[in-house]
Amino acid sequence: MEPEGKLVIVAPGEFDVVNHFYPRVLNAQLHPVMRYFFNFTRDRIISRYHHLHPFVDVDKLEELVTYQPSFFRWVGSDLFAVTTGDGFRHMMVIETNSCPSGQKSTPFIEEMDQGGYFHLMSKTFAPLIESVDEKAGGLAVIYDKNFMEASGYASAMADLSGEQVFLVRMPRGDSDPITRFTSDGVLEVKSLDGEWLPMRAAFRYVTQSPWDRIPLKTKTMILNPIIACLSGGRNKLVASKAYDLLNSELIGTGLKIRTPETIWDVSIAEVPLWIKRMGGIGVVKNPYSNAGQGVWTITNTRDCDKFRQASHQYSKFIVQKLIGNSTWH
Repeated sequence: MEPEGKLVIVAPGEFDVVNHFYPRVLNAQLHPVMRYFFNFTRDRIISRYHHLHPFVDVDKLEELVTYQPSFFRWVGSDLFAVTTGDGFRHMMVIETNSCPSGQKSTPFIEEMDQGGYFHLMSKTFAPLIESVDEKAGGLAVIYDKNFMEASGYASAMADLSGEQVFLVRMPRGDSDPITRFTSDGVLEVKSLDGEWLPMRAAFRYVTQSPWDRIPLKTKTMILNPIIACLSGGRNKLVASKAYDLLNSELIGTGLKIRTPETIWDVSIAEVPLWIKRMGGIGVVKNPYSNAGQGVWTITNTRDCDKFRQASHQYSKFIVQKLIGNSTWH
């Protein structure tokens, strides 16, 4: 249950699976095929993929799999397993997210109490803060929703670091925030005693327009930084362009990112024209929303009219082909 206040101090040793996983997950078993895959080494993944796709440039595949992003270090993607009209099976990327959820719904890969929370903290967050001076401040998890997972990350961080963690809620439009950034980009948290305390690093689960609360550049190490959102993690339009740019670089390697056909920079008045071109069905998305918000599934003229009559924050949208049953017309 989410606390009434905006600040919780999380100490080491407080992780309790009941607080961070859905009840049905605690006794669930991961599918053997998924367990088998999650235990693959990176070399094994490359070898297996090349075995199934011998036409792929294995050197380029290894380069992509071993690539270390400079900013976008934690990412989730919505994937659809699809079959073409000719019977070929593919995985298709629907969109990418810079604050992905799902730990609370994922069965344990290994028999460990903290599941994916500890794995993400130890494999991704901890290496990033090794070079940060501990004297520069404390550790924080900042969030705007999904307390169950945000608190799970805070508890895992506390256990891993051996120090208390500030779990701070940063709701959008807060008239009395308990966080602020100094002129040189240091995140400060207002303690329960009213003292402003500097943070040396923070794990961000602020999902809704985080750029209106967090600067583009910060001295406090933040995972993920806002630039990851603006460059595609929270901007579907930029992400779609990035997919196309990467695919152009991959020509001749046998590799590509598969996405639904996507039209960029579509005005409200142009939406019906593109939907008609796609056979009368499609999906319209505004560039920045997440968690199912800002998405309109269009299957008839009535759906299209509802979209056009709705109040919109943005003037440009993306239109995608709708993935569905082959008998849909």
